[in-house]
Amino acid sequence: MSLIPSRFLPARVSDASEHELAQALARLRAVYAIGVPREMWVWEGECAGEDEETDDAFEAQYVRTWLHRLVQYGCTHAKAADLVDEAASVLVHLAGQAACGERWCTYYFFLTPHAPRHSDEAVASVSICDGALVGDALGIRTWGAAPYLTRRLIQQYASADKHVLPRRVLELGAGTGLVGLGLAQWLGAQRADARVTLTDYDATVLANLRRNAEASHSLADVRHLDWETVYRDMQTTTRCYDTWAQKTLPHESDTWSAQYGGVDRHDQFDVLVAADCIYDPQHALWIHAVAERHLLRPTTAYPSPQLHMLVPVRRTHLAELASVHAVFSESSSFCIAQTHVIQGHDDFGPPSMSSQSPRARKGNPITCQHFVIEWRHDSPFHA
Repeated sequence: MSLIPSRFLPARVSDASEHELAQALARLRAVYAIGVPREMWVWEGECAGEDEETDDAFEAQYVRTWLHRLVQYGCTHAKAADLVDEAASVLVHLAGQAACGERWCTYYFFLTPHAPRHSDEAVASVSICDGALVGDALGIRTWGAAPYLTRRLIQQYASADKHVLPRRVLELGAGTGLVGLGLAQWLGAQRADARVTLTDYDATVLANLRRNAEASHSLADVRHLDWETVYRDMQTTTRCYDTWAQKTLPHESDTWSAQYGGVDRHDQFDVLVAADCIYDPQHALWIHAVAERHLLRPTTAYPSPQLHMLVPVRRTHLAELASVHAVFSESSSFCIAQTHVIQGHDDFGPPSMSSQSPRARKGNPITCQHFVIEWRHDSPFHA
């Protein structure tokens, strides 16, 4: 049973000794598992446990209020001065996952529909570093869709014949690389000779992406890829959506990103994957162009090359979701072959006092739409 902060935090900060205050902070760190290596278990039925132990709103507010009092007291009283930074760091942690600094998390993927009992049951695992959010480098954090797409891909290929396992995989907007690295780890365990290429746009994200690839001992390549440039080179359509991309995409990091090299325009891949990459109505058009250039045409040896996109359904981004349907449904070269709905959590809510339990992701509930996109049989690009 979790310790209850309102029961062990000194009621009056000014009446507690420095040792008692330090001990209270240490117990808070233990309750919220701050600094403890994180594990995230991803399995099909994980959402069934969402009604398990959750934080009491009163306790969370009580802790924040107590920490604010400690910081204020420490700024004016020498007795607690040395504890101010520690108290502030706990406050930052309590602000939620997006506010936290650098952290490592090991993701375990399970194919069983029931709650796993031990990490040894996982069919794949990968350790990922999330960096601190800076500037436009949103991809430096692992967003909620990535673990679910990773598991969905492993599930698909685990039930397929080995001769249709992908040998070349391209991840778009890879961010921390969880999808590509997780799939690479699983494919390696199947003795599939797979080459995985992880791509992103921002230099800060690419640096962290390479760090994760090296930490996983993966042979994955890390490359810079600008979808908009591919789109303009391909000039596949004159369609245009209302866009705010010029206001949201970083441009100052182009020089830094160039050091990672690009994806050769003639390179083609069996599978393209993209998790939570649509933040502007234009992005679907750009990804369409990338797929036309880099998705392998169907062959006898590999008859079903696919683009997998997992898009969270957000009320603030309904136009973006609609653009995916429009671009790939009306396209002369691609069609949406399958769609699936995946329920989960985004892991961006406030930290939980039960965070030491890896049995379920905590955070805001999310619904994601999984698009499986293939070449049309009557497409001029179809082999």
